[in-house]
Amino acid sequence: MLRRIPLPPFQLRTFYQLIIRYHIMATDNETKPVAQALPVHPKAQNDSPQDFDIVATYRSLLSSDREITMPIAAIESLIEFMSITPYVTSMELVEKVKTQKALLLASAPNPLPILAGADLFEQFLLRSLRPPPAASSSSNLTEPMSFDQTREHLVANKQLFAQRAQAARDNIAIWGARYVSDEKVVLTAGGSRTVTKILLRAATDQSKHFKVIYILEPGNTRSQAAVDELRQAGLEVETITPNKVAYVLANQKKINLVLVGTEAIMQNGGIISGMGTAQLAALVKAIPGGMKRFYVAAETHKIVRKTPIAYPIVAKMGVRQRDITRFENLGVDLDNEEVKEQLLKESDEVDYTDPELIDGIITEQGVKMTWQIWELVDDYI
Repeated sequence: MLRRIPLPPFQLRTFYQLIIRYHIMATDNETKPVAQALPVHPKAQNDSPQDFDIVATYRSLLSSDREITMPIAAIESLIEFMSITPYVTSMELVEKVKTQKALLLASAPNPLPILAGADLFEQFLLRSLRPPPAASSSSNLTEPMSFDQTREHLVANKQLFAQRAQAARDNIAIWGARYVSDEKVVLTAGGSRTVTKILLRAATDQSKHFKVIYILEPGNTRSQAAVDELRQAGLEVETITPNKVAYVLANQKKINLVLVGTEAIMQNGGIISGMGTAQLAALVKAIPGGMKRFYVAAETHKIVRKTPIAYPIVAKMGVRQRDITRFENLGVDLDNEEVKEQLLKESDEVDYTDPELIDGIITEQGVKMTWQIWELVDDYI
C-alpha cells in the first residue's frame, strides 16, 4: 500500500520559473551558439491526437539518445502530444494528459521513472492553467498562461529539458568527485552514467590517484560499457562477480566509497535501483573494518512522490517482475513471450534500498541526507 501525499500549489514555483526563464533566454539569445550540441530527437509523424502513439514516441526518444533519462523522455513525449493537440478547455487538456500518462505507465514493467517525469509535467501544467485567485488580482504574482501560451512555451523549449538533465549530471560529477579520495578504492556497480561521470571527473584531478572495483552482473551490458569507458580514460579498473562482494569488502581495506546510481528516489530517501543494490548497501554496513560510505548519485527529477509503507515494497509500487517471495511463479511459463512482455527482464529487475542504509544522495544541488529529499520535493516539484 502506498500513500500519495498531495503537494500544495507553491511547490511548482521552481519548475514554473525555470520554464519562463528558459523561454526568455531563448528569445533574447536566438543568435548565440549553444555551448554543447544535443541529439535531435525524432519528431512524431502524427497529424492528430487520435493517431499519436505516446508509447512509441517514448521508446523512440530513449533509443535515439543514450544520454536521455526515462523521466525526461516521459516529459518530452507528453510535450509532443501537446504539440498536436488542438485547442481544448483546461479541464479537457488535463484529462487528455492524464490519459496519455496512464498509457505510458501501463506500458512499462517498472513505471516509477516514468511516473517521476509525468507527475512533474502534470503538476506544472495544472499550475500554469490555474486561474488566478480573486484576492491576488492586484499582486505581483505571475499570471497563469493560456492554453496556447503553455503549449508554445513547452514545445519551443522541449530540448531544454534534455539540456537541463545533462547539466544536472555535470553538476553531480563536480559534487561527487570531491568524495573520491587519493590512494583509495571506489566500489561501484550497475552501469550508471552519472557514476561514470563522477569517476571521470575525479580522474582529471592530478592530485588524486585512485582505483575502481566494478561489480559485473551477468547480462548487464551497461556495466561492461562503463568499465570500458573508465579504462579508456586511463583508470585502473578491476572487475568482480556479485558473489565476491562480501569477500572484497572484508579484505580490501582501501575501499572507502561505495557509489551507485538509481532509477528512482522515493520521497522518504529510499531508492529503487538495480537488483542487488540493497544487498550491497546492507553488506557495506554489516562488514566491519575501515570507513566505508554508501552514496547514491542521481538527478532530482528522479524523485517520485511516493512513500513505501508496506512489503513487498517493489511490487506494492507497481513494478512488475518475478517475485519469488510469494512463490507466485510456480507453474508459470517464464519463457512465454506474453509473460516476458509483462515482466522486467532479469537483468533489469530492481529492489528497494532503505534510507537507513544510505549515507548520502549526491544531486545537482549538492549532497543531501536521505531525510532532506522531502525538502527537494518541495523545492523542485
